[in-house]
Amino acid sequence: MNTNTEDLKTVYVFDEDGYFEDTHIAQPNPRRPGGWLFPPRATTVKPAMVEKVFYKIKDPSSNDSAWDAVPYPAGPEDFVGLEITHASRTKRSEVLRTWLRKFVADAPTLWREKQINDKDGNLQAITIEAIPQPTAEELLEQKAQSVRAQRDALLNKTDYLVQPDYPLTAKQLEAVKTYRQALRDVPAQEGFPEQVVWPELPSVTVVR
Repeated sequence: MNTNTEDLKTVYVFDEDGYFEDTHIAQPNPRRPGGWLFPPRATTVKPAMVEKVFYKIKDPSSNDSAWDAVPYPAGPEDFVGLEITHASRTKRSEVLRTWLRKFVADAPTLWREKQINDKDGNLQAITIEAIPQPTAEELLEQKAQSVRAQRDALLNKTDYLVQPDYPLTAKQLEAVKTYRQALRDVPAQEGFPEQVVWPELPSVTVVR
């Protein structure tokens, strides 16, 4: 005999962690008039279905349990310490994976995805971790190295001018040497490396 739609009840099922997954159908219990045959992990109470909110069952043992609203992670900090099990393919797990990777993609210099493996190297879960940021001293040293690299490049560009056989006048050669010494002295400038005054390359004319 076909079951009428009036004889069916919409119920709301949750995953093994207690979070809402989908709707399902409960059917009348033929052995108990007025009773229902519920699928595993289900309640008759509909969650509010607000966007970007998970719903967790209050009482997994009750078929009439309400839900607790759990907002989506608002930022990468909310993922710290949260492990998303690799084997889990629940709706919530898939949403969490998507948001974790979105936060990493939005700030790749600040956050990275971290894999958690077992002793054999098999992936067990993923989480997020902050990328250690350089200290103020390290940032200053990085800038100093960058300025020195620029200084060295400028020196290399004028190496040919101080070769013994390059045809410059004595005055021009002296000006080039003064310029090159000023480049070498750049790290000794007050304010280095935050403020640098670059010497001006002198104009030279090849002596024919």
